[in-house]
Amino acid sequence: MYQRVFTYFRNFQRFQKAYFNSTTWYNFHKYKRLAFKLYKPPCILALTGFSMTDYGLSDDEIIKEAKISENQDHSHRNGNGWEILVEEKELRVYRRKLPGKSELYEYKCAGTYYDITPRNFVDAQLNIEYRREWDTNVLELEILSDDPENDIQVVRWVAKYPFPMNARMYIYVRKKIVDENARKIIVSSHAVDEKLLPDKSKHVRVNNYRSSMVINAHKSFDDDGLDYVLTYHDDPQANIPNTAYNWIVNRGGPYFLKQVHIAAKKLEEAQEKRLLKN
Repeated sequence: MYQRVFTYFRNFQRFQKAYFNSTTWYNFHKYKRLAFKLYKPPCILALTGFSMTDYGLSDDEIIKEAKISENQDHSHRNGNGWEILVEEKELRVYRRKLPGKSELYEYKCAGTYYDITPRNFVDAQLNIEYRREWDTNVLELEILSDDPENDIQVVRWVAKYPFPMNARMYIYVRKKIVDENARKIIVSSHAVDEKLLPDKSKHVRVNNYRSSMVINAHKSFDDDGLDYVLTYHDDPQANIPNTAYNWIVNRGGPYFLKQVHIAAKKLEEAQEKRLLKN
C-alpha cells in the first residue's frame, strides 16, 4: 500500500521541479499546505507501524534533547568525553565516542550567523528542490511522505562519498518544531529501520543516523541573526581510512553549514530583488 503513497509524492515532486525554482518555491509553500489539508494521503509511517516515541521523536523528547544539546555547548569544553576539533570566532566543532561504539563518534557544531534570517537558514536546508540546486553532496533527494500539519517528513537521500567508496543512502524521518514565543526552531532526524521501509536500490544504506539542530533567533525568524547547535552521528557501514572519514565528517558539519549559509544568503537576495520590483 505504501508504494502507492510513494508514487503520489514522487509525481507531486516532479510537478514542483517542473514549475518552480529556488526563487519562487516559497511562494507556493502555503498552497501546498492547503492542498494537504484538502487531501491527506495515508502516512507511510502509520502504514508501517512506525512510532515517533520509539524513535525518540515525540515533541517532549525532541525538546529535551535540544536543551541538553544547547547546555553541552556551554559545558563540554571542560571534558565529559568531548574533544575540541575546531574553535573559531563564530564556529566550534567537538566530537566524542559513542557509548558502545568504539570507532564511531558523535559530532557537535555550534556557531552564529549575523547576516541571514533563521527562516532562510532552515528553508535552505529543508526545501528539497532548492537543496538539490546548491548541495553538491546530493545525488538523489526526495520526500517519500509529508505531513505538513505536524511538520513531519520521510526523506530519502543518496549522498556522495569520496572515491573509491560507493554512495550512501539515508531514509529518515524528520520532524520540525517551531516555538514562536522562545524564538526557537528544532529540526530532528532519525534513520528509519530498513525492515519498515525497504529500498531496492544498489546504494549502501545507512541505518544508524541521527541529527538534531537547534536554531535560536536573535530577534525574530525574519530578522537577521541566529545561533545554532547541530549534533549528529552516523555509521557509514564500512571501515574507512582516516582521510576519507574526515572528509565525510567535514561534509556533514562545518563545510555543510558554510554551504547552507551561502544558500540562505542567496534566498535573502532573491527576496530583496522581488521586493524592489514590486
